[in-house]
Amino acid sequence: MGRAEHRAGRGDDDPNGIRRSLLRDAVFARLLDNVLRGVYRRGQRIRLDAIAEDMRVSRTPVREALMPLENLRLVSVQRYVGVVVAHWTVDHMTERIRIARTMITEPSSGSACCADRFDVAWVRDCKTEGGVFVELGSWWLRRNGAAVSADWLLSQHAVLDAFFSDEVALANGIDAVVARRERRSIAERATVAAERDALDECAAALVELADALIALPHRFRTAA
Repeated sequence: MGRAEHRAGRGDDDPNGIRRSLLRDAVFARLLDNVLRGVYRRGQRIRLDAIAEDMRVSRTPVREALMPLENLRLVSVQRYVGVVVAHWTVDHMTERIRIARTMITEPSSGSACCADRFDVAWVRDCKTEGGVFVELGSWWLRRNGAAVSADWLLSQHAVLDAFFSDEVALANGIDAVVARRERRSIAERATVAAERDALDECAAALVELADALIALPHRFRTAA
C-alpha cells in the first residue's frame, strides 16, 4: 500500500494485540504475492473463510485487505461466490506503466503546483525499480499540479513494486535480473534530479525508466 494509505490507517488493535492496520497490511502483502506468483490461479474461486483459516486470522483483516486488491483489479469479491482471482496478464502490468508514462509526458494541470521537496526516504523501502518509478513519478506529478494523477499512480505502488521483483517476475516468465544495473542507474539519475528539484531532468529519466520497465517482459523472457 502507498504512503497515503498508511497515513490514513486507524491503528485499531485486534484481540491478539496486533495493530489492526499492520495485520491488514500483512494479509494484503501475502494475498498480493499469492496472486502475482500464481499460487492463486487466474479465475480461481476461493472462500473468504478458507483464506482466513489459511492465514490464521479472522475474516475482518482479510476483507479489509481484499478492498485494495479489488481496486487494483486483481480480484473481485462476489456475494455467494467468494473471492474470484482476475484473469490479469503481464500486459496489464505494463499497461499501468504506460499510463503513468503518458501522465508524465502529457501532464494535466488540474490543481496548483505543489512546492513539496522530494524526500529520498520515500524510495529507500522500495524493493524494485517499479516501486521507485511510482514514488518518483507520483511526486513529480504532484509537483506539476496533477494531484489526481499522482494519487492514482501512488495507489499502484504495491503491485508494481512486487511485480518486478525476481521471484514474481520469474513466476511470470521474466528474467528481471538481466539489465537490472541499467534500470537502477536510470532510477538513480531520476532520484538525484528529484533531490535537486530538476523537474525536466527527472521527467526525462522517468520516461527512460518507464520504457525499460515496459520492454522488460518482451526482451528478457525466460526459457520457461
